[in-house]
Amino acid sequence: MKLPALSVLVLLGAACSEADRDTGRAPGPAVTPAAATTTTPSTVQPLVAAHYFGRQWPANFIAGFRRSGVRKDFARISGDGFNAVVLLVSWGDFQPVFAPCCRYDERAFERLHFLLDEADRAKLKVVLRVGYAWSFHPDAGNVGIRVDRLLNDRAVRAAYQQFVARLGHELADRPGVALTFMSWEDQWLHRIDKRARADYGEFRIARPSVATSSWGLPTPQGDDAEAFNAYWDWLVVEKLFRPALSALPNLSYEARIDKDPHFVEKAGRTEVDRWIGHAGMAALPPGRPLTIYWAPFWGARNEGEQLGADQSLHLLTVLLKETAQSSGLSALFIDQFNVVDNTLGYERNAVLQRKEIPGFLSRAVCVMKANHVLGYGFWTTVDYRESPIYNPAFGYGLDGWSLQRASGDARAALEPLPDGDFQLRLGADDQLSQEIPAQRGRLPKEDALPDTTCIEAIVRKAARLSVRAGDGPAVALEFPSTGRRQVCAAIVPRPTADRLDLRIVAERGDIALRSLQLFDHVQYGGLYDADGRPGPLLQAMRTMNRDFLAQPAPARCAKEPE
Repeated sequence: MKLPALSVLVLLGAACSEADRDTGRAPGPAVTPAAATTTTPSTVQPLVAAHYFGRQWPANFIAGFRRSGVRKDFARISGDGFNAVVLLVSWGDFQPVFAPCCRYDERAFERLHFLLDEADRAKLKVVLRVGYAWSFHPDAGNVGIRVDRLLNDRAVRAAYQQFVARLGHELADRPGVALTFMSWEDQWLHRIDKRARADYGEFRIARPSVATSSWGLPTPQGDDAEAFNAYWDWLVVEKLFRPALSALPNLSYEARIDKDPHFVEKAGRTEVDRWIGHAGMAALPPGRPLTIYWAPFWGARNEGEQLGADQSLHLLTVLLKETAQSSGLSALFIDQFNVVDNTLGYERNAVLQRKEIPGFLSRAVCVMKANHVLGYGFWTTVDYRESPIYNPAFGYGLDGWSLQRASGDARAALEPLPDGDFQLRLGADDQLSQEIPAQRGRLPKEDALPDTTCIEAIVRKAARLSVRAGDGPAVALEFPSTGRRQVCAAIVPRPTADRLDLRIVAERGDIALRSLQLFDHVQYGGLYDADGRPGPLLQAMRTMNRDFLAQPAPARCAKEPE
């Protein structure tokens, strides 16, 4: 579920300045926050939500989804018993340039409105994750730098608040938006920069009992690490969450429920001497729902163990009760209820035994209802391929691409579709390329993970495409028959230190490209595979959705321990 840590990107992009570039588009107007619709937990109906990524990597969602598939996808979501969708509103996609303030990408707002209209049509409520950190937008720059500046630079926070106000203005007549939330994952503090000294001074005055005795700036692994975490909690709640309350409908905050390890050196070994929590993130204003996340690893040893349903239910119950205590019994929305997770790099995390999952889901309904949970969301309802290609379905035309045609203007190769998207026509000897920068997170490369490229196209005349990733060998994709086709092939990408150059050459035929992917990992959820085929957990999830929304609660819940 998780994308690569932002700290890695801070290091990769320390000298990067793209975040300050002008896009060349006209600046958006200064926006006064609209009066947000006021809702309280008592008026928020139960939410059973599916995250929707349009079969793209979440970081590439808003530019990558195809409109033609949304109506069918939303109908499937509704048919599976969900009553809401969670959509990611990426800061970098909607406001790619924050300095000079501000430049917006109107295409992102237009596509968001399309999704909101389709959700209304499907009678699905909408939950928006506001300020999602990840973006592949060419003008947005390095993700790590953006977040670092957001948390350390007041001018950047002012630009961010303009983004929030603009979004609130767009949502003013959207009663279908049931919940919005910000997340600690998108506001991850790794250091306190000298630019934040005034903010830290304000924090010391507001929280004298937790601040350090000196005027130095605390660090996450220093002796004053508790002060660092307390400042982080205060900063995101007071300087990002509270200023947005008047702009966004029913705004919540996803608090960090994991505790951070503090390390010490003992006898030449690195050991954890204490764990430091984030209770301050859960201290929202009265009446505000709190957002959290859950996976089997929470509270477990995380030594590669497989848990039974009883143990996982116990750990879930402990989490919900601890959160209720720290939040003052706030209603809870679990935006990522990740019963399975195959995220790379987390292979040692505890997992639920597959045979135990249906029973766990059935009993989790009762645990949630007994512990102030107003709803939950499944992150991976459709398995997705982690492809770092920007604008992979040409929803933004040729943005991010370079096309050299054998004859004619490149723009003439774009074929407008009735739904507002495009497809790209290639003939013999046409060459399409994209430079994929390392700052997109994790480039496919020649390693233990097998790499695959997939191309979906409308074939008008039997065609062959040659695909090459970096300095790796070219592979041929054959499209022998006409019609809509998807062809995949193994490929060996060989990137340089800072980028991967993708190149597609039409060797023969007449073909219209609809989507391209290059990936070495498929995120698994167990509900539907990447091509839409039902998975082994689908029926158990449908039953859970039905039971959670049932009024009254299932009779078995009267017997389930709280």
